Amino acid sequence: MTTVFWDMSRLDRDRFDPALFDGEGFLRDPAQWTPALADEIARCLGLSLTDAHRQVLDACRDFQARYQRMPTTRVFVKHLGQTLGPDYAGSAALMQLFPDTPMRLVALCAGLPKPPNCF
Repeated sequence: MTTVFWDMSRLDRDRFDPALFDGEGFLRDPAQWTPALADEIARCLGLSLTDAHRQVLDACRDFQARYQRMPTTRVFVKHLGQTLGPDYAGSAALMQLFPDTPMRLVALCAGLPKPPNCF
């Protein structure tokens, strides 16, 4: 049984169709992703996206496009350090931006598939 990780009832249905999402709340087609959709998902998650959040989302989308897979947390943190610099090169920095379940939150907001290390 799958459960939606975020409160889709808060979704602005005038702007975004809930059918865009699978049973766990992940975007069915990453090509449908927009920055506005990221903002809306973040709002429903109780997050407010800053430039730092957006850089992380862009880095994740870049990783997915480059390697055709979602990274694990350790691999993604290394990728962030290499692409965004040392301020992002630790899981603590990622946890500050996306608390509790960072890779799941990044994937949801970035419109990407469920990460391999998410249960």
